[in-house]
Amino acid sequence: MNYLSQINQELEDFQTKQITVVPGFVSSQYDTIQKIYLYHNSKYITGETDDEGDRKYFYNINRNPCKVFSKAVDFDTKNIRLLTVEGGDSLKTWFMERDLKFWMRDKQFGKVLNRLFMELPIYGSVVLKVIKGTPHFVDLRNFVVEQSADSLSQSNYIIETHNYTVGEFRKVAKEMGWAKSKVEETIKKFREMKKATHIKLYERYGEIEETNEGESSYSYRRIFHADVGDDEYDEHGTFISAHTGVELDSKEWDELPYYEFHAGKIPGRWLGVGVVEELFEPQIAENQNTNLQNKTAFWAAMRVFQTRDGAVNRNMMTDVRNGEIMNVDSEITQIDMSDRNLAFFNQQDIKWLKNRDELTFSYDVVQGERLPAGTPLGSAKIAISQTLSYFEQIQENIAMDVKEMLYDSIIPSFEEESTQEHTIRLVGQDLDQYIQMVKNDLVAKEVIRLLISGKFLTNEDRDVIGIAIEESIKKEKEKLLKIPKNFYKNIKYDVDIDITGESVDTRVRYATRFAILQAISADPTMTQDPIKKKILFGMAEDGGINPHELFGVETKKPEEMIPQTGRAGGGVSAPALGASVPGMETMTV
Repeated sequence: MNYLSQINQELEDFQTKQITVVPGFVSSQYDTIQKIYLYHNSKYITGETDDEGDRKYFYNINRNPCKVFSKAVDFDTKNIRLLTVEGGDSLKTWFMERDLKFWMRDKQFGKVLNRLFMELPIYGSVVLKVIKGTPHFVDLRNFVVEQSADSLSQSNYIIETHNYTVGEFRKVAKEMGWAKSKVEETIKKFREMKKATHIKLYERYGEIEETNEGESSYSYRRIFHADVGDDEYDEHGTFISAHTGVELDSKEWDELPYYEFHAGKIPGRWLGVGVVEELFEPQIAENQNTNLQNKTAFWAAMRVFQTRDGAVNRNMMTDVRNGEIMNVDSEITQIDMSDRNLAFFNQQDIKWLKNRDELTFSYDVVQGERLPAGTPLGSAKIAISQTLSYFEQIQENIAMDVKEMLYDSIIPSFEEESTQEHTIRLVGQDLDQYIQMVKNDLVAKEVIRLLISGKFLTNEDRDVIGIAIEESIKKEKEKLLKIPKNFYKNIKYDVDIDITGESVDTRVRYATRFAILQAISADPTMTQDPIKKKILFGMAEDGGINPHELFGVETKKPEEMIPQTGRAGGGVSAPALGASVPGMETMTV
């Protein structure tokens, strides 16, 4: 079927029609995006000169608040944590979290988060398209959605426009597996066009009506349609019919590959509200005030003279030489061109810049500027706390959207790539935690070996062995561990984004550690009794603390380390300890 006419109609409606949010408030997503691009880059919609031909200066007041917003809501891959759910294995989760962070570093997921936080306050909305576990940013200039939809899942149609060169189009066609005949037909029609510089490809998601023998049916489909070719006209130049383009692929589709992030929302429209749009009115007022000041300064800089002598008809800038004596019937005096409205202009600047700070919470205290002299420290702390609490709410909303993307698309792709046997590298703090997890088991094995050889050990000897093992492992500066095939299969976990003061408060962690310390002090057997120890592990994880960091880990016999289907398990098996110091060889999980 030919869907090009329907796509073109949806594109035309998107670019030309407005939606009424409430009576008196109309919105056009197309116009808003264009205006945001111009204002953020210090450009006027009407051009760079005014009606008199003078240059219009753009006093940009939106860039700095955008940077404040980005900094205030930012978090990194180090804040992404995996938590063990009930019935899961906390040790497997610990290894999977480290493995995942290495994987995200290789995929440069940190750059994705950084760009997300940079663009979100500018455009108000950011759309990521996840393809095979890799997120790609969608250009909102080429993204069409039903303007009144509350979310992408509720939009009747979504259209993404791609512009490809012939080489790029062939590469994409090969990856998508499109029919070679349709690909060559598209390229042929494109080369016959006179003005086109790129192959325009529409990727549409939405419901399609199909008619078969008079009966209509509906299905949700993903369609790739190339817009190439020229409309047909007769010899008199009369329009006959529109070109149909080339349909490259059409199939039923269940899930959208897009994930949406919004800085703020207005009920009744899809596009979010960012900092630049919030400052549309203050930006217009500041530009007007700035250009009025510039014109006033121009006239104030001029030197104009007056006299009652009608015989004087000369330009004193060009016709009077240095030292010349002028004979006139009336004195020549300078006209006062000084500006007496400077205080008014300053007052206007202060008013609109204050309005900017109120709309975007970009006060001086958040920007790191020095507070006015005499400001009490307590007042400054309260101002910082109240301002950051506003951004924390936005940060939490973004974190939940990122968590959804991680859980649905990113981590499943990581699990798929990590099913094969591979090696994980532990350094720094991860290596220290690993040492505490395996040290007790290595000490126990060395003690048993020495006892079998007839040597009796005291507690001091055990401590010396433990220190030796720990120091021998630390000498390597890193540890390479082999993760067996399907080690993460059937693992039970949950994704959490640990934002300071939001997901797991530092005060909660402190209270959790103190409560565990009190419990152990009151009953030292809690670290030995299996049931009591399980309760301690649960307390630690509920408080956002990895229990292995506090208690180490109960390691299992080598034969118990083999992954088994249908049960949780896993651990770290230590090598047999001989005369050499343990920990120097590669160890296997």
